[in-house]
Amino acid sequence: MSRCILMYLTIAGLLGWAGCAAAPDPEQTRPRKFKPIDATAATFWDRQTTESADLLRELAAEFNAQRQGLPIKVEHIGGYSDIYRKVAASIQARALPSMAVGYESMTSEYVRSGAVVALDNLLTDPEAGLPLKEIEDFFPVVLDTNRYPDFDNKMYSFPFCKSVLMLYFNKRVLADAGIDEPPRTWEQFLEQCRKVKAKTGKFAYPVSVDCSTVDGMIYSMGGDVVSGRETRFDSPEARRVFELLETLAKEKLAYQIPPGSYDDEVALAQDQVAFVLRSSSGRTALERLMGNRRDKWGMTTIPQADPANPRTVLYGPNICIFDTTPEQKRIAWEFVKFFTSPEVSVRWALGTGYLPIRKSAAEDPALQAFWAQWEYNRAGFDCLAFARTEPNLAGWQEVRGLVENAETAILSGIQSAQDAATDLTRAADAVLARQ
Repeated sequence: MSRCILMYLTIAGLLGWAGCAAAPDPEQTRPRKFKPIDATAATFWDRQTTESADLLRELAAEFNAQRQGLPIKVEHIGGYSDIYRKVAASIQARALPSMAVGYESMTSEYVRSGAVVALDNLLTDPEAGLPLKEIEDFFPVVLDTNRYPDFDNKMYSFPFCKSVLMLYFNKRVLADAGIDEPPRTWEQFLEQCRKVKAKTGKFAYPVSVDCSTVDGMIYSMGGDVVSGRETRFDSPEARRVFELLETLAKEKLAYQIPPGSYDDEVALAQDQVAFVLRSSSGRTALERLMGNRRDKWGMTTIPQADPANPRTVLYGPNICIFDTTPEQKRIAWEFVKFFTSPEVSVRWALGTGYLPIRKSAAEDPALQAFWAQWEYNRAGFDCLAFARTEPNLAGWQEVRGLVENAETAILSGIQSAQDAATDLTRAADAVLARQ
């Protein structure tokens, strides 16, 4: 059993969720109020670091200066798993921040405890909400991912930092292998990996084991990850992904990097590999690693089964607002609206590498100037039109760990692609069935 799954089961036990036959109606638990952890400020638990953290605090300060009342206070808690653990413990202690970042799979677990506020009424409120024109300005996919089918399809979180899975490529390594353009299909990807190995002796692709990457690859094959409450990891499209990973490992075209590391990005910058599959938000880190060598690398849509109908995965955290006091909830919602406004959305995108979540961002002069600086700067934004969300079903946090275990087993040769797909489907379906 992986550490990821153990962590999930431990937290589920803390919250009293393990073994539940069905998800309780969160509205039935709504009277169980939670007190704010800080009555003097609306606390926001986040995981941003370095320049991104500085910009977030700068934006919070601007928000505080524009209004009266409790200030927003940003607190760095650690990574997403750290925030998840702390929120779980705080739910037990019945004292919560005003809001926190987290993935949909995490928010699903918070909802089951009655700790999270549904945002539907706030969003459409004549005074406190957003006009229909503004709601329609959001890319539909960034709002859809925040509706939870297990809980009457209500909106229990709001988009915060969004990115898409991209293919990064090293032009020098490809040129040394006699390749002029990055692959558009997975068949071309495998062929180019073989050429890189044959012509240069280098590995082509360092693999960062990650459920979101697997989901994105399945989408790009034309498949789905779930159907209802059953997974599709044994579908022909999913099996093609697992077979590709198996082939890459067997032919020594790919290797697995240490979990949690960014060794793949370093290897790409040092001309040691040809490809990296990472979030579009990784562009800023690669720019720093590459220095001024913009002519030596690029980023593009991930390979596809059918390039005429592309797909990739949308990921990145959202903000959820906790059910504390009316004032804390009101201020948290005001900050969410401020942060996702068109102007701030563009500032955040330019300052962090995340994608602007508003369609109108395309008309912003600052963003247009940024796109004009390098031919690949717009690549991630253009993928929003066909990006797909990951499941936000209760139990998916545990399923993610199972997917990553299966991917590791394939890459290490412990299991065949076929056996891993079969076992993964059985185990993942069992997790979802007991929710």
